[in-house]
Amino acid sequence: MVTRTSTRESDSSDSSSEGPSLSRRGTFASRATTVNEKKTLWGWIKKTWGKTGLDRPTVLLMMKGGLAPAIAVSIYQATDVAEEYTTLGYLVAIVSILGFAIMPRAKFIQMMIFDVLAVCIAACFALLTMYSSVKAREHTSTQATSQSYNSSASAVSGIWLFFQIWLVHTFRAKYPQFQFPVIIYAIFANISSVYAPQMANMAAAITLVEQLLRTFLTGLAISTVVSLFILPMTSRTAVLKQMAGYIGGLRSALGAHAIYFETLEKDDMFGRAETYDDSREKFGKKGKVYSPEAEDIRAAIRQITELHAKLHGDLSFAKREFALGKLGPDDLQMIFRHLRQIMIPVVGLSFVVDIFQRLSDYNKWNAPLDLNAETVPEEIRSRAVRDWNDIMRAVHDPFAEMIQTIDEGLLHTSYVFQLSKPPKKAASAAPTGSQAGEEANDVEASAGNTAPGEEGFTAHFEKKLGKFRGAKRIALQTWAEEKGVKLPPDFFDHPSSVGSLKGDFFSASASYQDRSRRQLYLFLYMEQLLYSTGKTVLEFVRFADDVASKGKLSRTRLIIPGSKRMIKWVKSWLKAEDSHEDDNMGDIHAQNSSLELGEAYKHRKDPEHLPPDTMFEKFGDKVRVIPWFFRSFESTYGFRVACATMTIAIVALLHDTQSFFTKQRLVWAMIMVNLSMSPTSGQSIFSFVLRIAGTTIAMVASLLVWYIPGQKTPGIIVFLFLFISCAFYVPIKMFRFRVVGIISIVTTTMIIGHTIRSICLRRTVWPLLVEVLRSHSSGRSSLIPSRNTRFSAKV
Repeated sequence: MVTRTSTRESDSSDSSSEGPSLSRRGTFASRATTVNEKKTLWGWIKKTWGKTGLDRPTVLLMMKGGLAPAIAVSIYQATDVAEEYTTLGYLVAIVSILGFAIMPRAKFIQMMIFDVLAVCIAACFALLTMYSSVKAREHTSTQATSQSYNSSASAVSGIWLFFQIWLVHTFRAKYPQFQFPVIIYAIFANISSVYAPQMANMAAAITLVEQLLRTFLTGLAISTVVSLFILPMTSRTAVLKQMAGYIGGLRSALGAHAIYFETLEKDDMFGRAETYDDSREKFGKKGKVYSPEAEDIRAAIRQITELHAKLHGDLSFAKREFALGKLGPDDLQMIFRHLRQIMIPVVGLSFVVDIFQRLSDYNKWNAPLDLNAETVPEEIRSRAVRDWNDIMRAVHDPFAEMIQTIDEGLLHTSYVFQLSKPPKKAASAAPTGSQAGEEANDVEASAGNTAPGEEGFTAHFEKKLGKFRGAKRIALQTWAEEKGVKLPPDFFDHPSSVGSLKGDFFSASASYQDRSRRQLYLFLYMEQLLYSTGKTVLEFVRFADDVASKGKLSRTRLIIPGSKRMIKWVKSWLKAEDSHEDDNMGDIHAQNSSLELGEAYKHRKDPEHLPPDTMFEKFGDKVRVIPWFFRSFESTYGFRVACATMTIAIVALLHDTQSFFTKQRLVWAMIMVNLSMSPTSGQSIFSFVLRIAGTTIAMVASLLVWYIPGQKTPGIIVFLFLFISCAFYVPIKMFRFRVVGIISIVTTTMIIGHTIRSICLRRTVWPLLVEVLRSHSSGRSSLIPSRNTRFSAKV
C-alpha cells in the first residue's frame, strides 16, 4: 500500500538541526501565537480579533465614515435648517454618505469634482424635463379643465426619465470610475422627474430644482469638510502604508518559503493531507487541502497580489497630489517598479509547491486508493523522497543564508525610506585607548555597520550574493557526484556539451535519467529564482541608498506635480483603463481581475467587411456605429436599469396611483434600484440575496436605533452614528460585499432621517414601524433587476 502520510527520518532531523536557522537575527516575524497560547481563551480571542483586522486606524476610519450622515441629521434639528430644506432634508444625509469621505484626499477631490458636475448637469436636465412637462400641460388643458393630474405631462416626464437613466447608466458601465456620480445623478433625476407632472408652472419647477440643488450640494459640502479636516489622509500616506505592507508581505512570503524548504529536508513533499479514508482526498472551501507550510506560502502570495493591485490603483492618485512630503512622484513610481520586479521571482518561487503536486499527479502517487487498480511501486516514491531530502539538506546553508540576506535587504529599504522605524541602538560607554585599538582589529566590532539601515549594508549584501553564486556551483558538483556524472575541472568556466560528459549516469535506465533530470531542473529553478530575487533586491537597496545620498529623505518639501502630469490626469477622466477594482460597486463577482490585452483587442473583429476605401464606404462605416452602440453591453445595462426604474416610476405617472406613490415613499424604491443594480445584477442569486439581507439588516437596525434611546432625538443620533460606523466595516474590510454595506447604511439613514424630519417640521409623525415597512418596499425593489433580466434579454 502506498504511504499517504508524511515520513520523518531521524537522521535528517539531526542533520538539519546542525545547520543555521532560517530565522536567525530575528528578521523573520515569529508566529503570532504559540501552541499553548492558542489553547487558552485569551489566545482564541487574540486570534479571532486578529482575523477581523480591527486595528486603531480602521476603527477611526469607520468612525469618520459615520460622522458625515450624523452631522447631516444633527443640523436638521435647527429650525432654520429644517425650514430651508423642508421635506428633502433626509437627502442631505444620503448624499453625504455617497460622497464617501473615507477615501484618500486626491481620490476624494477627483470624485467630488465629478459629483458636483453630476449634480449641476442633473439640475439642468431637471429644468428641461419640467419645462417640457409644463408645456405639455399647457398644450393639452385649458383653464376650465385644469387639474392637478395631466396625462401628457406625465408621459413627457416618463420619457425624459427613461432617457436619462438609460444614458447615465450606459456611461456608468463604460467608465466604472463614475460610479458614485452616476448614482447621485440618478437620485436627482428620479426625484425631479416623478414630481415634474405636478408642476403647474415654471416658477414652482425652478423652486423645486433650486431646493434639490441646495440639498445635494450641502450633502457634498458636509462630506468634503469631514474628508479634509477630520482625520485627513492623503493618497501619499495611503500609498506609503501599502508599500510598507508590500515589503512586509514579501518578507512573509520569504519566511514561508524558508519554513517550507526546511520541511523538504525531512518530510514527504509528495504527500497529501491525511483523511479518514485513503480512497478520498481532503477538500476545503477553497479546493484541495495541502500541508500547512504550503498553505502559508499560498496565503502570503495572495496577500502580495492583492496589495500589488491596490497599490497600482492608488499610485496614480498619489503622483498627482499636491502634498508635503519627502519623496517625489518619480521616486514613488520607481519604488513600485522595484517592488514589482522583486514580486515576480518571489511568486515564481511559490510554484515549487505546484511542481511537486504535478509530479505527484504524474506518477499517481496521491490518487485516491483504488483496490481494483494496479498498485504503484513504493520504492520509486521512497527513493524520490530520499533524493529530495538529501538535496535540500545539502543546500540548507546557502539557501538559509540567501533568504536571510534578501530579508535583511528588504528590511534595509524599509528603514531607509522611513516606512518602518529601525530598532534603537544600545548606548555603550566610550572605549579607552587600548580598547579602541583592539576593537579596530575586531571583525565583529565592525559588524554593526553591515546591519540593515547602516551605510555598509550594501557592500555586505553584494558579498553575500557573490558567495551564494559560488555555492550554486558547489551544490551542482555535489549533485553530479551523487548521480555519477563526472564534470571536468573547468566545466563552469568552459561548459562542455552533454555528449562529452562521462559517468555511470549515462548508462543507467531511461526512467532514472528522466527522474534525475527533473530533479536537476527543479533544483536549478529554485536556485536561479533565489539568485534573481537577490539581484533585484540589491538593485532596490542601491536605489534606496542613492535617494538617501541625495538628501531627499532628510527634509520635508512641498511637492507639486508638473503640468504634463496634470494634463495626463485630465485626459484620463474618460479612459476606461483609469478605473480600478474599487471603482466598481456592483456584484460580488466584480472583484475578479479584468485582463487588458491592449488597443488591438478593444474593438470587435468583423471578418465580413473589408476596411473602407472610398468616402461613401467610410461614411457607411460610421453609420454602423449607431446600431453597434445600441446593442453594446453598456447600452443593454442602461436599458435594464431604465426598465427597472420605470417599473416603479409608472406608479407615479398614472392618475389612480399618483397619490399612493407619494404617500408610500416609493421614490425610495427607485433610489434603491439605481444604487444596487450593477451590470451583473440578476445573474447571481447570491448577490441578490445579499441585497435583500442588507435591506433587512437596515430595517432591524432602524428599530433598534429608534427605540433603544427611548425615541429621544439626541440618543437616536448617537445610535445612528454608531450603527453607520459599524456598517462601514463592510466597505472597508469586506470590499467584496461593499454593496450590502452601502445599502444598509443608506436605508437606515433614509428611515431615521425622514422620521426625524417629520418631528422637526412638527408634522404628522407616522410610527417608525410604518416607515420601516415603506423601506421594505424599497428593499423588494431589488427583485426588479432579476425579473427584468429575462425581459431585456428577449428585447
